Amino acid sequence: MTSLVTALKRSGRRLMAAARARMAAKPLHVCYALAMDGDPIYADMITISALCVRRIYPTAKLTILTDDESLQNIGRELQHLVAAGADVRSVGKFDGSPRRRSRFIKTRLRSSVDGDVLYLDADTAAVRKFDGLLECDAPLSAAIDRNRVDPRGGFPAWVVPDFERLGWRHPTRFYLNAGVIFWRDCDEARALGKLWHENWLRYTTSVDNPADQPAFNHSIDALGLEPKIMDDAFNARVGVSREFAKGARIYHLLSGDERAHGTFIDPLLTRYQRTGKIDFRLIDDAVDHGHPWIDG
Repeated sequence: MTSLVTALKRSGRRLMAAARARMAAKPLHVCYALAMDGDPIYADMITISALCVRRIYPTAKLTILTDDESLQNIGRELQHLVAAGADVRSVGKFDGSPRRRSRFIKTRLRSSVDGDVLYLDADTAAVRKFDGLLECDAPLSAAIDRNRVDPRGGFPAWVVPDFERLGWRHPTRFYLNAGVIFWRDCDEARALGKLWHENWLRYTTSVDNPADQPAFNHSIDALGLEPKIMDDAFNARVGVSREFAKGARIYHLLSGDERAHGTFIDPLLTRYQRTGKIDFRLIDDAVDHGHPWIDG
């Protein structure tokens, strides 16, 4: 047993060394999707998220994808990221609300950037190194989708009528969360990106819902792809259960009805909006305490 444990530890170290070697050869590329009208909150959240990444990985490449209308509305809202060398560009024109336009952008991401890329939702905050996330031989990596009804994950009941209406097979073999995705640059991943966008357009038109995960999971299933299941530490949805704070490296904090309340992100965002500066002491405290909640 001792020899087996030693061998596993050595194997883990080799995998981590390989991930670090790849990062040294080609800097980490992190990408976001931003759609906005007059409200700057998502631009502020992306700024905080992206600069959290840059604090951990100073050479990381940052890309903010947007749409034509949003590009005209951004103004100075991303000035800190532009100053940090981020690339801000449009993927095209699409009519609709900011929420709908953001999904148009997100589902075009794999077709719009070159190289391996890590996609992060605006409501994420990296607090520790996440080299292990990049150790991926599959076309993509994403975590199992979880919710308060079923924290263990599973095919959600609310999408069944939508799948039946569209003639999509269900349940899918797994149902993944699209808030943190590591995309490899390979033919399979690019085929998935293309099909995801096409299926999302069909979904949002047919059921009048801009949600992107149903089309994401259907597209993976339709292509028969085998994604790597991402460890929850890299997509820690602590609003679903406090247990996901354990060992978290990337928090996923502001998830709609399952938003985690009382975490560092609330004062962090308020202070940034007031001063234009990120109070990283709040993040350091979260790391020290092992959880994101201000009052324990």
